[in-house]
Amino acid sequence: ATAHLQELHAAARPQAGRRRFEVVSTAVNLGGIGTGPLVAGFLAQFVTGPLRTPYIVFAVLLVLSIVAVALTPETVEARPVRPAYRPQRINADLGDRAGYVIAAASGFASFAVFGVFTSLAPGFVGGTLHHPSRFLAGAVAFIVFGVAAIAQATTAALTQSKRLAVGLAGQAAGLVVIAVGMQLTNLPAFLIGGAVTGAGAGLLFKWAVGAVVSMAAPEVRGEALAGLFLIAYAGLVLSALGLGVATLFATPSTAMLAFSAVLLVLLAAVAVLRRRAARAAVSA
Repeated sequence: ATAHLQELHAAARPQAGRRRFEVVSTAVNLGGIGTGPLVAGFLAQFVTGPLRTPYIVFAVLLVLSIVAVALTPETVEARPVRPAYRPQRINADLGDRAGYVIAAASGFASFAVFGVFTSLAPGFVGGTLHHPSRFLAGAVAFIVFGVAAIAQATTAALTQSKRLAVGLAGQAAGLVVIAVGMQLTNLPAFLIGGAVTGAGAGLLFKWAVGAVVSMAAPEVRGEALAGLFLIAYAGLVLSALGLGVATLFATPSTAMLAFSAVLLVLLAAVAVLRRRAARAAVSA
């Protein structure tokens, strides 16, 4: 879908840059992930059938999406012979292996933070902070993803290098505030940290998408983005599972402290690798 959106944008505005595409593609990804918990929390709190109603709503939206996709024009010529179906391949060999690794690590790190707010955060808010509202649990996730989408939409003027630097710094600072908020069992600090982290993660993922799109040829853009999203969603899944297992043996605050330390190391590694790649490009 991301590759198709880029091609639609290029066809409709051939003289324009990629800024509009980058804003829309990354914002709808995070906006959708954030809106889901908010709507589900609202339905679970105020509507009967909390285990069924969200799925009914989603099914209706899915049908509407199928209709919209069916009406969307193609961007490539139809082949006379339809090829046999095969799963989407991924492609990381784009001529800049180091650049792709850095982008993939950035995507992993940004979505790993989002995994926290789809797994550990609701239980922490309801259990440790004693706010059992399901709507509040969904709102916490929405704040993080919503701020991430807003940060992506309002920083289009930043260059790729500045976007990466601000994203890394913001996510690192937010992680520290989240850890402190959890240690102090302070809801405002936890929410502020989540918002700052979300903004940084949103910029970091936007940079990763832009980096992969710029280095991929049109014929392999879908495969390259598929690889990026696969690694990014692996970060979301692994963080959720890892924190879930960790809370069986430690408190949520302790598990989050350890997770923050690991993620800070990963963010530092991304910064170091990016700096080395830039120096190598200048010397070459």
